[in-house]
Amino acid sequence: MIAHNQQVTRNIEQIRSDVNQAASQDDLIALVRRVEQHKGPLDYRDNWYRFFCAVSLFFALLPVALELGLVLPGFIMQILSAALGYSVIWYPMLCLATITRFCEDKGKRLPIPGPQWGRMALMAAVGASLNLIPQWPYWYWDLYFDTLASFLGLWYPSSGFAAHNGVIGVLMLFWLRGRMKWRNKLSDKIFLKDALFNNNLEEVPFEGKKLAKELEASFREFKRGNDLREIESLYKSTYQGDVHQFDYQLYRFHYVEKRTETTTDANGKTTTRTVRDHYYRHGVLLDFPFAADMSISNDFGIKRRGERYKSASNEFNRQYRVHAAELMSAARLLSPAVEEKLSLFAKKLKKPVFEFSQQGRLCLAVTDDLLAVKRVNGLDNPKAFAEELAGHTELKQMSQMLEIVHEIMRYSDNNFKASA
Repeated sequence: MIAHNQQVTRNIEQIRSDVNQAASQDDLIALVRRVEQHKGPLDYRDNWYRFFCAVSLFFALLPVALELGLVLPGFIMQILSAALGYSVIWYPMLCLATITRFCEDKGKRLPIPGPQWGRMALMAAVGASLNLIPQWPYWYWDLYFDTLASFLGLWYPSSGFAAHNGVIGVLMLFWLRGRMKWRNKLSDKIFLKDALFNNNLEEVPFEGKKLAKELEASFREFKRGNDLREIESLYKSTYQGDVHQFDYQLYRFHYVEKRTETTTDANGKTTTRTVRDHYYRHGVLLDFPFAADMSISNDFGIKRRGERYKSASNEFNRQYRVHAAELMSAARLLSPAVEEKLSLFAKKLKKPVFEFSQQGRLCLAVTDDLLAVKRVNGLDNPKAFAEELAGHTELKQMSQMLEIVHEIMRYSDNNFKASA
């Protein structure tokens, strides 16, 4: 017989697989409705893990509380002291029973017939029998917990016991929270996928680091950071405007700034560590035949190629830095109407950069997440979630990006014809 938690894991994995295979909005809605009427279990029974987590955090936080001035009655302190001393017996019992439960949840069951609690009790007895080994108390207190305490700069084996339980308790707390909240993350994925369907965005296969390096050869926008640079997601679609139609790609770019941080403590000891700060940029890539080898940037932290071009508009000059290989091409592109559109655009999205490559490609990038969508419902309320998915999710910031590109194309097209 499959253990309850093992069955829950299988059911959740099947739902995740169905989400990945969904090919339309209707598929997602049908999936959510199946969850509403799901016959198998979808919630873990984690009371035993919660108990283990609570015990771990209790013995981790108790010394901290006492150090901060917590005063307990004498008989309670005697009980706690005895519990700590006898942990050489009960703690291995608790650990082995928990490991047995975890292995069974993963489908790795001991070849012993009977109920699950019977196998857990058997392994707990094995943990208790460790105390029959003469050297066990030494291994337990001196070899492990005292060594751990010394490594952390603490004085007593009990401090090592507290530190050990602190790490175990915190890790289990996050693990339990993830198991309890699995619907949230999957609901976000479903809602984002629905938004992609609504906006005709199709995933494009790519290699993140390789693609970032290729784009770096054409656009300085991708020369950010001094460590990792990678494209994390890539989609393609077509924009149909009143005048122009164009294919475009929507991307998410991740880069890392690596720096060294030096600190000095009260004793004058200097410590140096490496810190990595993670940043993201989002944008669109498309062919743009009306300009080349120039940039219009609201982000002044990146060095641009070419000569600096200044407009007659002081407001535009405050908002953007324009660089171009040929100043006349910048003057032709930046008509007063285009400058006005760009000035309004800079107030809507953060740090926009229009970069035109030598090959006639445009990269328009901003700091805002163009695929940021906020749902009201989720898999915890499947009926309402299905109704929400049936509506249309508009990616407003992405629409603003495409509209400004279309406007620049429209005015550039006119300028080009007039110049010709």
